[in-house]
Amino acid sequence: MASSNAAGNPHEVVNHTNASLPKITRNISNAGDVKDPFNILSFSFLLLIISATLFGNILVILAFKRSVKIRTVTNYFVVSLAVADILVALVSMPIWAAFLMQANVLEEGPLVKIWTFMDILCGVASIMNLTAISIERYFCIRYPLNYHTTMTSLKAITIIIIIWIFSIFMSSLKIILWFWPPPNYELMVVISCFFIPLVVMCTTYRYIFKTASYQARQIALMINGNVKNFLLASEMRAAKTLAVVMGAFVISWGPFFILNILFAYCLDCVTTDSVVVAKWMHYTNSLFNPIVYACMNKEFRKAFCIILFGRKRCCRMRKRGAESSTDQSELSPGNHHV
Repeated sequence: MASSNAAGNPHEVVNHTNASLPKITRNISNAGDVKDPFNILSFSFLLLIISATLFGNILVILAFKRSVKIRTVTNYFVVSLAVADILVALVSMPIWAAFLMQANVLEEGPLVKIWTFMDILCGVASIMNLTAISIERYFCIRYPLNYHTTMTSLKAITIIIIIWIFSIFMSSLKIILWFWPPPNYELMVVISCFFIPLVVMCTTYRYIFKTASYQARQIALMINGNVKNFLLASEMRAAKTLAVVMGAFVISWGPFFILNILFAYCLDCVTTDSVVVAKWMHYTNSLFNPIVYACMNKEFRKAFCIILFGRKRCCRMRKRGAESSTDQSELSPGNHHV
């Protein structure tokens, strides 16, 4: 918490320390109140999110490691995304949960800076990985003949390293500019790490669907409409899957970035409950991705089943499923092996 002589003035504390959005809660009356129902609900919800996030994203990494079919260029970025989500569950969420029960854990000092650093690091890494995925998918569909020679696993790893270096830079910049008054840093992060990537993703997905739809119509004319056995159909499903992931990210992170802008210009416009809900939403994003892959991707679903139940039991389950229905809506994040 802030010093006692400043604790009664939230505006002075925030302006003096240039605290990021979550630190507005340092001066609320119910912060750290273990008897407050809202805090108890938030704490319980976060424990559930932490457990589900670790479970789901560890499954993603294990599936990538064990299944050759999953080791595609796209899924290198998926694993990088899972690493960011695991870091959120191991560092950011527990500190926020502890704050809900004991407000003084986020007093001015090393812990609050570590938490702020990790929150920014993982958030930037997540959206940059999603941006890289959308660009990679665009080149895969728009330039299929040159894709295998231009986009290799080595290049994907290099891009991922650059993404994490950029994320570390942005989070370190916050610590360096800790006393820099708003809205300078807030605007820089929101524009460079949210709105610009969002425009890029929307643009790439627009071209993906436009190009893929046109090619699907041309192929359908040649093969009497039967396009499901073509690679293009797989890439169409990949684009849809990643669009769902992007949509989940925007819904989860959008309120948080909007509140950051409001916080920078109008402190009174941001309420305590809105901050807590925004944190809920963007932390929940860390468990969305494994759920999407398990529900919408055949290869991930197979790998998850084998990891959890064993190969023989999964084979029996798949046989029963094949007898009862035919999957016509399989969405795959990519089938290019490198």
